[in-house]
Amino acid sequence: MVLYFIKSTFLLLIFCLIYKWNLENKKSLQFIRYYLLASIVFALVVPLFNFQFLVPQNKIVETKEYIFDQLPNIPVIIVDSVPENNISILTIIYVFVSGVFLIRFLYNLFKILQIKKSGKNVSTSFGKLIVSSKVASPFTFCNFIYVNKTDWESKSVSDAILYHEQAHVEQKHSIDILFIEGLKIVLWFQPFLYYFKRIIQENHEYLADEFSLQKTKNLKNYQELILNYYGNNQPIVALSSSIHFNNLKKRFIMMKNTKKGKVWGTIFYSLTIAVTYVGFVGIETKAAEIKKVEDKISNVVEQAVNLPQEIKSTEPISEETKDEIKNNPIILAYIKGEKSSGYFSHKDSVYFYVVDENLKVSIYNRYGVVQNEKDFTYELKAVSKEEKEKLTLDELKRSTQVQNDYQDIKEIEKKYAEAHSFVEKKAAPREGLQAFFHNFMRAFDSKSITTNDTLISARLKFIVEKDGSFSNIIAVGGGNETAANEAIRVLQTMPKWQPAENEGQVVRSTFTLPIKIKINQPLNEVEN
Repeated sequence: MVLYFIKSTFLLLIFCLIYKWNLENKKSLQFIRYYLLASIVFALVVPLFNFQFLVPQNKIVETKEYIFDQLPNIPVIIVDSVPENNISILTIIYVFVSGVFLIRFLYNLFKILQIKKSGKNVSTSFGKLIVSSKVASPFTFCNFIYVNKTDWESKSVSDAILYHEQAHVEQKHSIDILFIEGLKIVLWFQPFLYYFKRIIQENHEYLADEFSLQKTKNLKNYQELILNYYGNNQPIVALSSSIHFNNLKKRFIMMKNTKKGKVWGTIFYSLTIAVTYVGFVGIETKAAEIKKVEDKISNVVEQAVNLPQEIKSTEPISEETKDEIKNNPIILAYIKGEKSSGYFSHKDSVYFYVVDENLKVSIYNRYGVVQNEKDFTYELKAVSKEEKEKLTLDELKRSTQVQNDYQDIKEIEKKYAEAHSFVEKKAAPREGLQAFFHNFMRAFDSKSITTNDTLISARLKFIVEKDGSFSNIIAVGGGNETAANEAIRVLQTMPKWQPAENEGQVVRSTFTLPIKIKINQPLNEVEN
């Protein structure tokens, strides 16, 4: 709400300044009316929306999405709790004041309807009149002109005054007033609404004066009539358009003024402000997109750390891997003075690391489980933001193999960018994940794999199409090439999946599938 208030106030201020410079006290009255209304609508509605532009895939976002994609879903524990009563004092004040404005609006509307109900309806060449003794001085509301019963019967109501009120009826000025009053109920804290209401009502009077003078062509007599009503000091009926609206000096000046406003200059400056605002909001949204991906990664890692021990996934590091890590120190790049994050890969394993402002290092496996720092030999390297981005992109390129054909990676990356990485409902095997892995293992030909290891690992990344079929299957993270090729072959033969859904629509989505198979072991020892 605070950000919305700042944005809307800024826009209203700019449009107000444009009005003051180009249009105030000028005779472009019809244009001024619609300019003021359009300014209010734009300034109050546009800040409610964010704008995104069709731009090339952002490399930072692309890289961070890749990192996030390496962290599979972790179980979420849902704890039932009694909702807390967290209604703030500000909320109570807002609702109370809005209620007061609503009651005041309804009361003023009720008073006018009571006058209409008690008065006499008369049809004239000026329009429909409500003749009532409760009317002190002529005013207009919606399609009716209200006049005093005694004045009407004694024929003391001047035609010039009736022409003035007729203009309010024909030009639908009551709609503008009701629109502003309705906004005040919800946005009573917006100071510019009160200013805009005043200048809109002033403009209504200028328009009505102009209409009446065109009919009567007697300026001096018309000004004397207005002075008489103004001198009676009668209260103005709320929500109405009244002949003695309190801007007498300005009205007399405007009756003689012939200077036109700078219409095209106003349009140019207003469009410039609108386009500039939308452009800045688009840039802000793009920055928020990067922050959104970072938050998703952090949430997954934090969630894993807070999981009860009995449901944490485990992936112990082998002694062979520990020895290789010690012989090949890992370089952890960080930005000095900032909390930094990144990832590194070793063989077929991907690890995520965080370096805080005090150079404390935390390392997580691909399931988000904290690793023992003593199992890693690493060196910290301070780099600039540009260098950090480049290092992350280089790691992405080294970790992505497309069946030994790197030339095709750009095309596949493009296809992955077109698919959804984050969805409300992920794609899944129709027969269930356990049955899928069971069928996958049966179709996997381990005899075709040449290796001395007893454990074959592969990680497949692919797109699940809208019809549940698989496309753009690749093996990522290195590992045994023949095992990866066999895993790709088997996946291509598997039944179609249930596609992903996002915002109620079936969508194409990316999916990463880790595969581990023990060779020469009973079927029930297959791990996934």
